[in-house]
Amino acid sequence: MEEVAEGLWSLADHEEKKGEIGRAIKCLEAICQSTVSFLPIIEVKTRLRIATLLLKHTHNVNQAKSHLERSHLLLKSIPSCFDLKCRAFSLLSQCYHLVGAISSQKHILTRALDLIASAAAAAADQLRVFFP
Repeated sequence: MEEVAEGLWSLADHEEKKGEIGRAIKCLEAICQSTVSFLPIIEVKTRLRIATLLLKHTHNVNQAKSHLERSHLLLKSIPSCFDLKCRAFSLLSQCYHLVGAISSQKHILTRALDLIASAAAAAADQLRVFFP
């Protein structure tokens, strides 16, 4: 199924380059709305991409927020993917700001800082193995 997702991602890229943002989003939403399950990482990448397009090219902040919140839930079950988690936190913070949900924005930014702090601590621990 990964090949299907990659094909739809490529088609979305093509449509976006032509300026057909609606078509690009529909290609990506086909992955999210499929009755066949994709790996969570594929769904996360797709939803982040949809949210990015929506925020960049439309005023549909609530739909972008919905995709980001779903991505955030999926990412909780994936132990790695630091870059995707940071991207989700960043975009979700932006959405909360745009809809005026300041307390939610503060909460998500605090969680992002916690993630970064734990990643920095883990990296420091790894360095201590090589440089005691």
